[in-house]
Amino acid sequence: MTSVLIVDDARADRELLSNLLRHAGYGAIEAEQGEHALCLARARQPSVIIADILMPSMDGYELVRELRADETTARIPVIFCATTYVLEEVQRLAAACGVSHVLIKPCQRDELVRAIEEAVSARRDPVVPLPSEAFHSEHLRLVNAKLLEKVEELRETVILAGTLQRETHEVNGSGASPADVPSGPGVTSLLSRRELQVLSMIVDGATNNEIAERLVIATSTVQSHVKRILHKLGVKNRTEAAVRYLRS
Repeated sequence: MTSVLIVDDARADRELLSNLLRHAGYGAIEAEQGEHALCLARARQPSVIIADILMPSMDGYELVRELRADETTARIPVIFCATTYVLEEVQRLAAACGVSHVLIKPCQRDELVRAIEEAVSARRDPVVPLPSEAFHSEHLRLVNAKLLEKVEELRETVILAGTLQRETHEVNGSGASPADVPSGPGVTSLLSRRELQVLSMIVDGATNNEIAERLVIATSTVQSHVKRILHKLGVKNRTEAAVRYLRS
């Protein structure tokens, strides 16, 4: 049986991939961090490794470099599976590290199976690593791009918290209570049940990662829901969506 080592610090994303793989007939092994993945790769010799890119302590790129530096794991194919909006740059650096496939969360089963089969059947030539200075320069650029996404998400959460405080003050000042503010038919009729779940959690101040954990779905799926919510409500950001919900 083809065995797949899944490396991801997000439990929900690991479980999603494991379920997809097992239903497709693969054996799934899980690791929540790079160091543990290295130990498992050496001991279990999986057919392929699927790794997130941004992880604490050791990220996906560093994991690949460690794998390639050890002759017992150097030829294990690696697939990156990540949430990212800088796909072209990720693919360039991934290819330089010997990673031929980059999948974007959430993966479809057919797409996942195809990537695994291609990676397993491909000729496994030795990989020439990037020169250290060039690698770290590219690596830092990608990490910074991802951090900017997180900063923007946090900024919107902070703005939302302040807006909700003002809304609550205005409601209380009028003699009503926050519970008196209905989620009227305007918003309810525009959004699906899942989108309403996501929006209600946004109103509670939850980040995309927290919403993903609560709903046991991938963070990128939450991001897709948020984009659709903004489009359907005709607003620019999460804060405006939450205010629209409270005022409807």
